[in-house]
Amino acid sequence: MTIAFHPDISTLMAFSAGTLEEPYAVVVATHVAMCEACREQKKRIDTIGGAVLASAGEAAMSPGALDRLLARADDSIELTRETSRSKAAADSRLPAPLASRLAGGLESVRWRWSGPGVSVADLPVSPGVDGRLMLLRVAGGRPVPEHSHGGQELTLILQGAYQDRFGRFGVGDIADHDEDVEHQPIAEAGQDCICLVAVDARLSFRNRVIRALQPFFGL
Repeated sequence: MTIAFHPDISTLMAFSAGTLEEPYAVVVATHVAMCEACREQKKRIDTIGGAVLASAGEAAMSPGALDRLLARADDSIELTRETSRSKAAADSRLPAPLASRLAGGLESVRWRWSGPGVSVADLPVSPGVDGRLMLLRVAGGRPVPEHSHGGQELTLILQGAYQDRFGRFGVGDIADHDEDVEHQPIAEAGQDCICLVAVDARLSFRNRVIRALQPFFGL
């Protein structure tokens, strides 16, 4: 598998620092599990971040900081247990960060029609999290209507491929777009294109009819 498109360095740095919202972190983690180059890049970023922390001066802790830290540690332990249970039944063909959320694999996904040739399926995220994590399926040879984004969009190809003005995106490739990007992905013929997508706002379609119908499409 040859991966040509990777997260922006600022996105990978935020992932390393733990500051990405959960939907984006899941997409980046899944890509990193598939991409040796980004695993190595993340190791370098982690090393630099660790050196910066080591050189930082001491800071006074706020009242109750230790209690809050211990409470979060308890939550993390329980989350690890839940994730381990999920992974036991997960589809091993999927990268681990995604497999734990799709125990039955892609074949178990309940797709919802979202326009001609396009289906979506929302994936669960923690309560109160900003953004949306979803799977997007585009039938082979079909386009997604031309659109821009209200904020950041991360799209990771899991199956098939699509092309737009930025090039050809195949399995493992990730498109890291912001609100300045406008494009029209077209799935390659022969196989449905399935993507893992994180967004923090609805897409903005150029076509007025599609904009009017957007509440029914769920995009």
